[in-house]
Amino acid sequence: MTEYANQAPIDVNIDLSYLNEVSSGSREFIVEMIDMFLEQTPVYFEQLNEAIQAQDWLVVAHLAHKVKPTLAFMGTHSAKDKIAEIEHKARNQEKLEEINLIFNQLYSQKQQLFNNLKEAKESLEGAD
Repeated sequence: MTEYANQAPIDVNIDLSYLNEVSSGSREFIVEMIDMFLEQTPVYFEQLNEAIQAQDWLVVAHLAHKVKPTLAFMGTHSAKDKIAEIEHKARNQEKLEEINLIFNQLYSQKQQLFNNLKEAKESLEGAD
C-alpha cells in the first residue's frame, strides 16, 4: 500500500492575501484573477486527467507546471504542493504509480476549491 492510500483530504481553503498584496487591494483585479482561474483551471484539470490516463508523463509534467502558480496565487498551498509533487514525479519518471492517486485526491477536492473561490468572489463583489 502506498503512503497516499489513506491520506486525509487536501486542504482547499483559500488565502487571497498574496493577490491582495500584488493588486494593492484592488477588488476588481482579484475578481478578474478568480474569474480567470475558474475559467481555465477546470480545462487544465481535465487535460491533466487525460494525460495521466494516457501515461504521457511529459505532458503531465508540463500541465502540472502550468497549474502550479495559479494554485499559489489563490493561496491554496496544499493543492499547489500536490501539483508540484505530480510535476516532480512525472518529470523525473519516479513513483509514477502514485501520480494517479495524488491527482484523484486533488480532483475530488476541486469542486470545493471552486466553490470557495466563487464565495470569495461574491464577497468581494458585494463589499462596497
